[in-house]
Amino acid sequence: MKQFFMALPLLLLFSCSTTQHTDSSQHSLYHKSQQWTVKEKDSWFSAKTISLEDYTTTSRKNGLTETIFIKNPKDPFSFYLTGHDEKILIQTMNTRRAAFGNRSLPSFLENLSDDAAIGYVLINGTRNAPLKRWEMILKPLTYLELNDNKPAGILRTTETDIRITAHNRFGKVNSYENICYEFQYRGQPVAAVIPGGEKPRVWIQKETDPELTKTLVAAIAALLLK
Repeated sequence: MKQFFMALPLLLLFSCSTTQHTDSSQHSLYHKSQQWTVKEKDSWFSAKTISLEDYTTTSRKNGLTETIFIKNPKDPFSFYLTGHDEKILIQTMNTRRAAFGNRSLPSFLENLSDDAAIGYVLINGTRNAPLKRWEMILKPLTYLELNDNKPAGILRTTETDIRITAHNRFGKVNSYENICYEFQYRGQPVAAVIPGGEKPRVWIQKETDPELTKTLVAAIAALLLK
């Protein structure tokens, strides 16, 4: 019995630092059959670009291509996503909660202080819906929130909201290792991305509407190029 109590602290320490496992069953978003091929091209002679299956990004261009409501954005850049006869403009930047003024936001973003850091991405419409702009808003998370896959932001247009959560289930508990952003549409996960690390990973639910898939790929590309 004495030996058991001596070993207990070591067992607890091990359980708090081991890598977690996300459900990879055949019906899960994270099953290998729904994982997309991601390739990065980055060299001394060319700027970084990314391909996701049949989609490809252009390289980043510093600054914004179009004027938007956010004044004095930080680290702005833009690029295009091409593929499936699309050329979608994507603009990304950092800002503060105060920049959104009286714009309606979900409670987990609305309750942030005015100086809270916010990531913002504006995605132009597709050929079938050229006037349908999407915006992605993300907040920073603590590792305790990552442990529980808490809300991290939203991807939305005027009539559709897609909640974004973030977790560390591919990393260690209580860490920022391998942060995974999960996109949830009507309560169900439809896409996910691990943008950091040496080998980014992307999953997209096969049954997702093709038009929505284009927007999800654009949002994921913004996270991969950030």
